[in-house]
Amino acid sequence: MVARTSKWAGSPEALDKWAEHVTAQVSGFVSGLPGNAGGMFFIDRDSGTALTLTLWDSEEAAAGTDKFAEQSRASTVEATGVELVERGAYAVVLRF
Repeated sequence: MVARTSKWAGSPEALDKWAEHVTAQVSGFVSGLPGNAGGMFFIDRDSGTALTLTLWDSEEAAAGTDKFAEQSRASTVEATGVELVERGAYAVVLRF
């Protein structure tokens, strides 16, 4: 299993738009992609950041959705005004 992350930064207003966007648009899109095993979206309003974490059944499944991830990130920036500050991928050691 693989976890893919995106870290975002923005004003309080941009983070509010981000929360609305991921709820209304991103979550349904990502959950329908082949190999998706779930996801979570987090906001830290004190630091002005947000985090997307998506889970994938395998490295192949994550790699197979890379182009969709880039499209989703770009549309999120455009729709909300947040800035994408970091991307990551992690091997999942334990899920409970």
